[in-house]
Amino acid sequence: MYFNQFVYMKTRVVPVIVTLLMLFISNTGISGTIPSIKSWPRVYDVQIEQKAAHIILQWKAENEPKEIYYEIESSADGKTFQTFAIVLGGFSEDAHYKYKARMKQAATTKTFYRIKQINNDGTYRIVSEQSL
Repeated sequence: MYFNQFVYMKTRVVPVIVTLLMLFISNTGISGTIPSIKSWPRVYDVQIEQKAAHIILQWKAENEPKEIYYEIESSADGKTFQTFAIVLGGFSEDAHYKYKARMKQAATTKTFYRIKQINNDGTYRIVSEQSL
């Protein structure tokens, strides 16, 4: 092998191979990290109601990435929230997904409820907060 060919291999081909290998490892989960999603699914038509001794929350989302799940939280003061349900998947309907969470509790005082969209990497956003 000539010196010029060796330099070409070292400066041109090897970095390309290394880059492709790194992309393969990061996209197959071998690296152990989960990439953040680029955009969060839009949540809409959030409804909360009390039926007898149950609180029912339902909502819709545009799509359902596998990296996303939902936590439903409640609070008596609107500041300190506790998780009472985790929703992993919705039901596909037309062009959206429908979700529902049900909690056995009669709200005797004003209670705050919120829906938290969580990505597998730990990032999250609050998509709705309502009181009943």
